[in-house]
Amino acid sequence: MNRLIFLAIVLIIGLLQATVLDVFKFFWVKPDLLLASVVIASLLFELRWALVAACFAGLLKDITGIHNPGIYILLFPLWSFLVIRLSRQITLENDFIPPVIVFVVVISDSIIARVVVLSLGDPVASLGIFLRVTFIESVYTALVFILLFRIIKRIPYYKE
Repeated sequence: MNRLIFLAIVLIIGLLQATVLDVFKFFWVKPDLLLASVVIASLLFELRWALVAACFAGLLKDITGIHNPGIYILLFPLWSFLVIRLSRQITLENDFIPPVIVFVVVISDSIIARVVVLSLGDPVASLGIFLRVTFIESVYTALVFILLFRIIKRIPYYKE
């Protein structure tokens, strides 16, 4: 039941990201809350359920997004797996480490998505614009992640 509540939260986050979050754009960029939820699931759940949440979040991003159809259902489980592997190698007791992980994951996700778009022959923004947008999105997502992670950790279901 607790994991289903988290999946419901991911659904709500996906709907918010596709609709209401457009109001909170900063330099025409909004945080990637679905990717942040993937990192949260990877930090709170065991591998199988983190991958389920990542696939669900990736599916939601693919459904609600207009770019790169089908790529996020593949990338999000990859990020989840890598975050889980990394969390076993380093200590996450410092409050500074998880937002840094989110920052790096968002940058990596943007770079891989851009490479896929380029390989498909689709037009993309110039490299300078891409770098600025990617950096702003990564910082914005990491900052929002701090708030989102604290809220989700306060919900009594997160540890099982």
